[in-house]
Amino acid sequence: MLHWVQHRWTSLWLLISALAALCLFLYGFFPLKYHSGKLASMDDLPNVINGVSIDGQEVYNSGENSVILMVIDGLRYDFATEEYMPFTGQLIKNKSACLYVSVAEPPTVTMPRIKSPDRKKEKAQWRRTINFWRDIFAMMTGSVSTFADVALNFGAPAVVGDSVLRVAAAKGRRTVMYGDDTWLRLFPGLWTESDGTTSFFVTDYTEVDKNVTRHLDRILTPDEKKKPPFDLLVLHYLGLDHIGHLEGARSPKIKPKLLEMDDVVKKIYKAMQTWERKGVLLLCGDHGMRDAGGHGGASPAELLVPLVVLTSDGFRCPHEAGAGGTVAQTDVAPSLAWLLGAPPPGDSAGRVLAALLPRDPRQHLYLLHVLAERNARLVPSTDKEFYKQFERAKVQFAHFLATGQQSAAKIAKEFYEESLEEMSKYLTETTTDFDMFALISATCILYLLAGALLCITLYSLQSEARRKISFPKLHRSKASSLIAFVVVLVISAFTLITACFITETKSQFCSFSPLWSIAFIAAAVTITVAYFIIKTTIENTKDLSILRDLNAIDYLLIIGTLFHSWSFFGTSFIEEEHMTWYFFWNTLMFFILVRTIVVVVMYFAKRWSGATEFQEKPHLENRMSSVGVSIVPQWVLLIALHRYLRTMNQTGDRWLFLPDTADWLNSPENSFYLEAHLVIGSLLTLAICLWNIRFMNNYMQIHSALTVLATACTLCHRIATNALVTPFPIIKTWDPVLIVNIFWGLLISQVIFELLTYIGLFKTCGFPLKGDNKFAYNKPKAKNEDYFYDQMEEPWNIDEVKLNLARSITHIMYNDLMLIIILLMKPHNVIMVPSIYFTCKLTSKCLDHKLLDARMRKGTEILDVLSKSLVHLWIGFLFYFYQGNSNSLASVELGAGYVGLREYSAARVAARVGLHAYAAPALAGAQLFCAAAARAHHWKGYLESVWRVINIFALQRVYQLVIYCLIAILFRHHLFVWTVFSPKLLYDFVATVFSVQALSTICVIVLLTHASSWMAKKLTYKSTL
Repeated sequence: MLHWVQHRWTSLWLLISALAALCLFLYGFFPLKYHSGKLASMDDLPNVINGVSIDGQEVYNSGENSVILMVIDGLRYDFATEEYMPFTGQLIKNKSACLYVSVAEPPTVTMPRIKSPDRKKEKAQWRRTINFWRDIFAMMTGSVSTFADVALNFGAPAVVGDSVLRVAAAKGRRTVMYGDDTWLRLFPGLWTESDGTTSFFVTDYTEVDKNVTRHLDRILTPDEKKKPPFDLLVLHYLGLDHIGHLEGARSPKIKPKLLEMDDVVKKIYKAMQTWERKGVLLLCGDHGMRDAGGHGGASPAELLVPLVVLTSDGFRCPHEAGAGGTVAQTDVAPSLAWLLGAPPPGDSAGRVLAALLPRDPRQHLYLLHVLAERNARLVPSTDKEFYKQFERAKVQFAHFLATGQQSAAKIAKEFYEESLEEMSKYLTETTTDFDMFALISATCILYLLAGALLCITLYSLQSEARRKISFPKLHRSKASSLIAFVVVLVISAFTLITACFITETKSQFCSFSPLWSIAFIAAAVTITVAYFIIKTTIENTKDLSILRDLNAIDYLLIIGTLFHSWSFFGTSFIEEEHMTWYFFWNTLMFFILVRTIVVVVMYFAKRWSGATEFQEKPHLENRMSSVGVSIVPQWVLLIALHRYLRTMNQTGDRWLFLPDTADWLNSPENSFYLEAHLVIGSLLTLAICLWNIRFMNNYMQIHSALTVLATACTLCHRIATNALVTPFPIIKTWDPVLIVNIFWGLLISQVIFELLTYIGLFKTCGFPLKGDNKFAYNKPKAKNEDYFYDQMEEPWNIDEVKLNLARSITHIMYNDLMLIIILLMKPHNVIMVPSIYFTCKLTSKCLDHKLLDARMRKGTEILDVLSKSLVHLWIGFLFYFYQGNSNSLASVELGAGYVGLREYSAARVAARVGLHAYAAPALAGAQLFCAAAARAHHWKGYLESVWRVINIFALQRVYQLVIYCLIAILFRHHLFVWTVFSPKLLYDFVATVFSVQALSTICVIVLLTHASSWMAKKLTYKSTL
């Protein structure tokens, strides 16, 4: 099994296995709620109650009603008082209206929409909640969605399934909507009349609501029969939420806006008094808001919203002091359906609001029976106590229908209400059932994979000579190894099967269906492979003396990386993860600054004093000559640069509302400085790209020309999208999509040109390259009569040219990556791209063990790989947060996904959004692989460095996964499980996907060198011989 350990891509395969295990974990943590898809109809109403006949069509009739659902976005429960809404508060106080506490169940995460060019607008717009989708879904369908439903419906697509609007349309009801146009996307084709108001302009506090209110005079005016021209009117006001996002719940603009909303309630109430038919107003919010503004958490201020019920027919609230207790958002759907004379939606699990229940006991009990029977169908088991209570209620209801005894009606009502309450609670809770078997199985697999990667990494830290010594003397035959593998595989599979039966789990992982059987077998194989890797590496890791040479900075990097994952036991460390990385980086910069100052001072002190040590042992001279005396001022300038970049974007949760440098740059009066950031960042990136061309075969300056043209395309795209001013106005008329397509063509041309140069196609076609070409094949020995070379054994410099090609392709990848990212990034963040390069280069120089260590050591290359791999991981995480990212879905930059696209394409949008989000880790990792290729003296040394870096990167990713999965299991019932822990889990999934993609890219580069070498043999050998 030793060849598994020594294979340079074993860690990549283990990382892919970890990604599969993470998918199993996500399946167990985010169970999907499978909606029945049943569409309700009046024919579903029962006509027999426990053997007693009843005319369901006649009894299920609330009369003619005109219903208004008024949703005030961001309305908190404490806003529905006389202080803020005097008319509404007075109605509640006089019991002319009922006030309920409606609970907006988490997850309350944030849904991004299409971005505004104005950053202040987009900054608040991105805090608009995907909880809107969840809350409206609950109010219109009567069922609760899970976190997975929310994540999979990222972007608010049309609701699939039954809803109040569908059953109302089936009954021929006239539905009208004015307000947030998201309603039109959620329920397309179900509106008789609508006027959507975009929630795009979040700085608009007034017009966005006036566009709704301007329709009221007409729509509330009854016709000649004194009936309003609608059956259901939906009004969704956005202004209050916009104020809350930008200025907080204590803004002086809040009270005037609530008074404006109160006037709307007053207008509706007075208009209902003029109608011949009964009018019903349901006033509610879809979510609340924090005092600091925004929402998306699980605090009472964000979850508790008012639900006010008032009617036009002398309504008196049946509850004391007008307060009706706590209700769920799912109760709105059956209440609306009842008022509209339509059946509850197919998957509705809610109850009709107590204030709207009919007074007639026959109708009252029948309505409770319809709701309880519908909920009972959704319960898979009939042995629950609430189901038995439902059966008892049916008996009492049938007895009442047969005898008319009021005592039976009273008992039936109590039984129905008890069973409905427990059913609703059960159906809501079952949406968050965790598949514990899948969670624990996935975590155990991740633990084994982390152990295997740790063993491989430690094994790779041995020198090549030590690894050869560790070879076992007795080699097992392939047959015996295969038998051992099969035996352990059978044991692993048997253990998993036994665990399935012992735990009596209902997990799909143990269902042994054809699809899940594949996953089951894959899990057993993964466990077996991890076991043999751990066993083999332990047996063959004989010498880790290299670790004794670790210095203080190495220990800081290792301990910081290990501690970072354990810090997630605190929710604040997840929300404010950027503060952890800022602290780590500041500490590292201080350590390096002190060490470099010490080295420089020692150098000059011994040089000026003419110390014997300096004259006889010139190691100080050698150490300084490798980096230069200017290293200290350079490091000080880097510290200043990072202090500036840290102020660029506020992130996290606690201080997100504070202004930052990007806010200042994006102000119209500071547009010159914003454009300066964009141009300087782009030109510095161009300079870095041109500098990297020295590693390529820049024949006829083709690479230089293509790079300049690609950079020009990025600037032209900025001009065409009005992000940059130009003295050439014609550029503004150019098609941005066409510019981006040309840009892609230029980048692809670079790679194709380099590969064609390598395989010798130009030389074969009669275009000789210059004599010092990096891809020129030569033979150091000439043929003579005394020695015969076989064609395939001739001493061609294949490895040298392969190393040059790897250098070239790696630097092309890095250049293209930088150019793509400056195209996708927001203008003020473009400066981050060259900053990452300078940080990586200077930090790598300062971490050189030959510079920092007091004693000169030989063979520090392995330690350099370890420290530089970790520090590049740190740099990637650091700039990830500098860029404005966080562990909240609010920071996802969807706008980057549509650069250069005319229409939506899931794969291309996802790739662009992901690359933009993880631009910093990608650039830091790419720079590390470029440095590995540039420093390598021979092909074998390059492969050794790549092997070690991949091992370290894969280990860090899987280690963080296994720790966080353990944390997620332990805190699965935490108050913030859906608002803090779950989004971080999704981010870890995406980070793992991109880690697999990044390391696979390096694999592809190595494979390209081998494939191109094979093609070169076919062309170059024949043309040279």
